[in-house]
Amino acid sequence: MQSFKHASDNIKLLLSFRGWSQETLAKKSGISIATLKRKLRNNNGWTLLEAVAIAEAFGVSVEELFFTRMIPSGNNC
Repeated sequence: MQSFKHASDNIKLLLSFRGWSQETLAKKSGISIATLKRKLRNNNGWTLLEAVAIAEAFGVSVEELFFTRMIPSGNNC
């Protein structure tokens, strides 16, 4: 699914920025660790409920997390 093409990269970026493990995000979002790891690896199959749960855990919008390419501060890419 092309519409979520930035999801895994953005989630990994926010995990790093926050200093969170995937396990921490799984607990905060209510998504099982196995599901989270699989979807981050394959970057597909995200449901709307999962998108909302992850966005809420990070305190960002679903649009920002799943549809916009986040770039680390100071990176001119």
